[in-house]
Amino acid sequence: MRWETIETPPDSRAPQPLTVRVQSIPARHAFPEHAHAWHQVVYAVSGVLTVAVDGRSFVISPEQAVWLPTGHRHRVGSLLGAEFRSLWIADAAGAGLPGGPTVLGVPPLLQALIVEAAALDGVADDDGYAGRVAALILDQLRRAAPCPAPCPGRARARWPRSARRSTPRRPMPAGRRNGAGPSACRAARSPAASRPSSA
Repeated sequence: MRWETIETPPDSRAPQPLTVRVQSIPARHAFPEHAHAWHQVVYAVSGVLTVAVDGRSFVISPEQAVWLPTGHRHRVGSLLGAEFRSLWIADAAGAGLPGGPTVLGVPPLLQALIVEAAALDGVADDDGYAGRVAALILDQLRRAAPCPAPCPGRARARWPRSARRSTPRRPMPAGRRNGAGPSACRAARSPAASRPSSA
């Protein structure tokens, strides 16, 4: 089965300071390589995502997210389908976060805040609640533990043939702190994550 391309969304609404995009990614669908004029957090509330950036490929579960600073060209997709939550973050709001693409552990509190922010997106913030949720998300991202150590075994991204030429196959970093512990490592090594195929 071949992979299908998802149309890349236009960068039409600048985050102030944070915007959450909600999208279901069907199985074997991927966004083409692109970049944004602001920071991004790539996350899925369910399913498994593959993220390719700077010659590396990461396979992440809902216990992990990928931080992408402004301007980094990347691809995102899913082999078996995922509920994608993309956080767009203004440059100034990203102060204190890593300077390069980084896999971060996502503890339960941050998971819940992302779900809440998605539900509030586009709703008038008359009482300031949405702003407080956004501020908590940014605080949690700054406190999130990076996942520098590779898991045992190999979880390889399987891209369409044209994409694989420029994407070296490397194991996904997975952490063992701040909610991204052994269970996150097991998720990264699951058969679903490493099954042959191709974001």
